[in-house]
This record gives sequence, C-alpha cells and structure tokens, in this order.
Amino acid sequence: MLNKLLTWYTSRAALPFWFVFAADCLIVFLSGLMAYAVNYSASETLTSLGTLSVTMGVYLLCYIVGFRMLHTYSGIIRKTSVTDLARVWLALLIGVALIMLLRMFAATDTWLLPFRLRDLLMQVLIASILMTGLRATAKIFYDLYLRHLVPGSVYGYSDKDLISMEMAHLLNRDPISVNLDGIKRVLRGKRILVTGAAGSIGSELSMLLADSEPEELILIDQAESPLHSVRIELARLHPEVKCATIVTSICHSRRMERIFSEYRPEYVFHAAAYKHVPMMEDNPVESVLNNVDGTRKLADIAVRYGVAKFVMISTDKAVNPTNVMGCSKRICEMYCQSLSAAQSKTQFITTRFGNVLGSNGSVIPTFRDQIRRGGPVLVTHPKVIRYFMLTSEACSLVLEAATMGHGGEIFAFDMGTPVRIVDLARRMILLSGRLDVDIKYTGLRPGEKLYEEVLTDAQVTIPTTHPKIRVAKLADTDYTEVRSLVERLIDTARTHNDLDTVAMMKHIVPEYKSSPNSPYALLDASRVVSKPMRRPQIDIEAEPRMATI
Repeated sequence: MLNKLLTWYTSRAALPFWFVFAADCLIVFLSGLMAYAVNYSASETLTSLGTLSVTMGVYLLCYIVGFRMLHTYSGIIRKTSVTDLARVWLALLIGVALIMLLRMFAATDTWLLPFRLRDLLMQVLIASILMTGLRATAKIFYDLYLRHLVPGSVYGYSDKDLISMEMAHLLNRDPISVNLDGIKRVLRGKRILVTGAAGSIGSELSMLLADSEPEELILIDQAESPLHSVRIELARLHPEVKCATIVTSICHSRRMERIFSEYRPEYVFHAAAYKHVPMMEDNPVESVLNNVDGTRKLADIAVRYGVAKFVMISTDKAVNPTNVMGCSKRICEMYCQSLSAAQSKTQFITTRFGNVLGSNGSVIPTFRDQIRRGGPVLVTHPKVIRYFMLTSEACSLVLEAATMGHGGEIFAFDMGTPVRIVDLARRMILLSGRLDVDIKYTGLRPGEKLYEEVLTDAQVTIPTTHPKIRVAKLADTDYTEVRSLVERLIDTARTHNDLDTVAMMKHIVPEYKSSPNSPYALLDASRVVSKPMRRPQIDIEAEPRMATI
C-alpha cells in the first residue's frame, strides 16, 4: 500500500491544480475560525459558528480573487520557491484589501459577523503559515523520498528522467505503451549497431536496447562529448552489456566498411541525420551529402554484410515535403524501400514520427531557456501546430515497428492530437510560475509549415497489430531508377551548387513544393499541390490549465 501511494505521489497525476486550490481555500476558511477563537474564545466561536461560517464563506471569495490573480495554485508544488511563497502571501493581502473595501462600501458588518482588522491579520498569519507549510511539506517529502528510497543518482532520477517527467505534463493524452517484453525476446543476444547514438533518439534507443540484453552494442556518432556521456550512462546502468562507442561519420565509407567487417551487426538502427529545418534550408548540399549519401552508403554496406534488419528513422516532414530536410529524408525512404525489394538479405524498415519533446534543439529546451532568462518566449506564428511525443514513446514504437516489420514498410506513428505551439509556450510559462514572461511572434522561418501532415490518415495508411502504428500506402519504387537518380543528386551536391542540388531533389520527389518564404520556391513550376493536405483538427484552449505535481 505504501509503495502504491509513493508511486502515485511521484506520478503526473499527483496534486493537480484543483487539489491545491481546494486545500488553500479550506486553509483560509479554517484560519478565520482559528483567528476568531484566538482573539475571543473557543466558546464564543462555537456560539457564533453559523454566522461566522457565512462570514468566512463571503470573505473567502475575496481571497479567491487574490489566488486567481497570482495563480498560487498552478505551480509545481514540489518545486516551490521563495517566489512562489511570496505570491501566496501577496494573494492573502489582496484578499484582506478587498474585504476592507467590502466593509467600507457594502457595509458587510451590518449583515455579517463583524470581523476587525486585527482578526483579519491574524487569519492571514495563520493561513500563510499553513499554506507555506503545505508546500514545504510536499517539497521536503519528495526530496527525502527520492534521496533515500529510490536508487540512482543524487535525487533518484537522472536529469534526463526528470526532464521526461516534466515533458509528460505538456501532452494532453495518455502515454503510449508497447510490449517491451516481447521486443526484448526478439533482440536478446543480437549484435546491434546504432548510428547517431549520441542524439536524443539514438541515446534513448541505446538505453532501451541495452535493456534487451544484446550480445553487443555498437554505438556510432561524430559528436565526441555527447557519445562519451552515453558511454558513461550505459556503463553505470548496464555494466554487463558489451558496448563499443565509435567516433566517426557514416559518410566515411572505408571506416564503416571496417566496422561492419569487425562487428558483424545483425540489426542496424539508423538515427544519424541533419534534422533542423532552417539549417538545412541554408545548407542543402550538406543535407544531401550527409542524410542521403550517408544513408545510401550505410544501406549498401548493410546488404553486403548480411544485416538482418535495417531500421531508418524518418520524419513527418518527409510527407509532401516543403523543405530541404524533409525532402532529403523522403529520398532516403525511397532508397531504402527500393533496396529492400531488390534483394532478400536485409529487411529495410522505415519509421515516421513528428517532433519529440525535449530533443536537442527542439522548442522545449529553447522555451525553457527563454523563460529562465525572463523572456520573451519566441514563437514563429500564432497558428503553428505540431505533433509531439516523448522520446521514450518514439523509441519504444521504433523497436515495436522493427520487430513487426518484414521489409519495405514505412511505419507511421499515431501521435494523437496536435498541439498549438503558442499553447505549449503558455503551459510552460504556467508550469514555471514565471507569469510575467511574455510571448513574441517572429514569423515563419524558411521551409516551415503552419502544420504537419496527418501521418495516420486512414486514406493513406493501413492498420497493424499495434493501435498506434500504421503502414503508409506508397507506390513501389524501382531500385535501378532510384539508385541512378540518387547518384546524380550526390554528384550534383558535390559541385556545391545549392540551386542545382535542390532542383534535382525536386525532380526526384515531384511532390516537394517549397514553402513561399523559401529561396527555392522559384524552382517550382507551379504552386498548386496535386493533393491538398488534410489539416488536423485540434481543440484549442484559450488558457490551458495543467495538472501540477
């Protein structure tokens, strides 16, 4: 029973805002009764209890105005700061001021029990002690629980886990779950290679794969320091897992050839890619040379060395792309899909999903830093909406898709209801307690859409055994033709001519229409898209209210 209580307390469901609000109201009400008893007597308080309760009920409305003005109930109670306590005290003083105005202009003393200023100040003193005590108790209990009862780092959870707990508050849906036991049975004892292992997706994948008791993990990334951090974390959490961490680029053919020759991986999870839309819009040549050429080289080597399954991480931006990054990933999809059909050694599987909360360079860390600096929080456009999921959810679904795929599939993940970015910013400001932080609109960046495609539209996908995973219905691609086009694209990119490179990308992916603010929009013969995008329906709240823990 105790363990269940502690698990509930540390979950996202504990102490929602209405619970804190109701507790504060009860404290203020009881504080009024206690103040009257202190200034008069317990017997007189009992004699006048009926009228006194009505008086306290009316006066409570004034205190509620103060609570509402300063949002004393909406912060994360176990992270209470001195600023939060100051807001509590100020809200109580606002209530006193309103009560005094009522007494002056509404003559409440003629129909309510007279309550002197001395009584009100005593009520505020008692209420502030109790409300502060409630918050301090929650904070101290949480810290002591994590320090002494939960194994792990100093506070029980790693920084990454704490961030994931915070991220869960920003999604208005239940978490996505998969059959991890079944996945572990499939991957147990396998030699598994992960590219981009130091990134947000790659590092989380590496941790999940380590849980599966593989024969060996081979982790590749060109970012030395982040890969070193992953290595240390794996050694701490999974000292029994044999792990090789290799600093290199997937574009180095000879290096990758030697890695495959030495380690002979049976599964490859390909998460290495340049992913930032504005950066790739400015650097299309690098997008092709890294994303497309790197994937081509890796896929060809995987076939030569008999890899059983090759799982590529793609993006929702590959669907009817409007930017260079999304188009580069679509070309990678085409190459892997055609290669899967052209041979029988390696099954190529592609997974598509949208934005990952808290990933490197995503809006969550950016907004968090802007809020800490006092704002403003920079949002591109008030109508921009995006699909989001947690890193742990995305990686779990990648593993599920890897075990169910037979080669050639492009799996699309159901990411639930899209979120308006400005609402996300408001929720983060609310969670932070920094209600003085403003939001500023900066305008769409080159290549950006107002909204992304609906990945799991029933018209373009078919269901699988997992309710959150569907298979995209796409036309088969001929490997010989795709390979020829990709080689021409890479040759063009090596001339370092941006316009020629993007023009070739548009030739390979005819549905690639640059957004109007992109410098490559002039390459489009027509701005009419053959099949209009279905805009997702979202329920937009004017002022979203978040549960607090």
